Amino acid sequence: MNITDSRAALEASRRRVLAAVGEAETILTQATGARMVAAWTLAPALRDPVRHLEAAHARARAHLGRLTAHDPTREIPSVMTNELYSRLTDSRPAPLTPSAGVHRYTYTPRKALRRVLDHTLDHLNQIDQWLAWRNDGVVPTPTDGWVPSTVTLPDDRLPLSQADLDGWLWRVDQAARLLVQRAVGLSEAELDWLPPDEGWPLRRVLHHVARSELLYAASLDDALPEGNPRRQYEEACRRLDAAVDVAFARGEDTSMVYAGLYGVLRRSEGVIGDLLTMEQELLAG
Repeated sequence: MNITDSRAALEASRRRVLAAVGEAETILTQATGARMVAAWTLAPALRDPVRHLEAAHARARAHLGRLTAHDPTREIPSVMTNELYSRLTDSRPAPLTPSAGVHRYTYTPRKALRRVLDHTLDHLNQIDQWLAWRNDGVVPTPTDGWVPSTVTLPDDRLPLSQADLDGWLWRVDQAARLLVQRAVGLSEAELDWLPPDEGWPLRRVLHHVARSELLYAASLDDALPEGNPRRQYEEACRRLDAAVDVAFARGEDTSMVYAGLYGVLRRSEGVIGDLLTMEQELLAG
């Protein structure tokens, strides 16, 4: 699929979504999330997962450093929904349909910091557990010291002073440094080892951490306009169109990949195809 065909297919699907009548708000909200996920995926990433981690942290750090500029009590809705998450991560996903409704969560400045730190530490721990599993047959023990994005804690709504932020950033930087330090020592065989339960290889995990850190960190800076689902969808369409233009202008570059939010490496036409399929699913009901 070339740039002309891609833009035509995206525009045709956009018009069908905007023309939807039944359950229109649900369709618009889910389609907005799907378009934003596609736009994030089409942001080129370094093929080397360690370099991707380093580059993503540098970009995320700029967003995290601006968190005191945001109202700590204002909760910004994420474009990601529980239904879209299942569609993207289940091994045998059900179609994305409006009948399931919309269930999503919110971010505050402190919550963004918490998710970046906890997510990094969780996957840092995963590396050691995966290596023990691979080398010694020690089955991993699930960790439960963190709280997912779907939950907003009372502390997430507390004020965030510059001194508070500085302390958070120190911890985030140390966790990111330790993850890179641990990851750089992994062999190709260790990166690509497939767990017996069909879980993720560590290469995918590291690309996932890199993508997610930037998503959490930019959740407030890059939030869509609030209130009107149609406006939000149109803005998501604009951002995806811009990402498509950049992807096709770049052409083939073996040093770069398109890493999905959950670490899967894709080709640009596959990313667009998945988005079109999900919008078709929503319209089919």
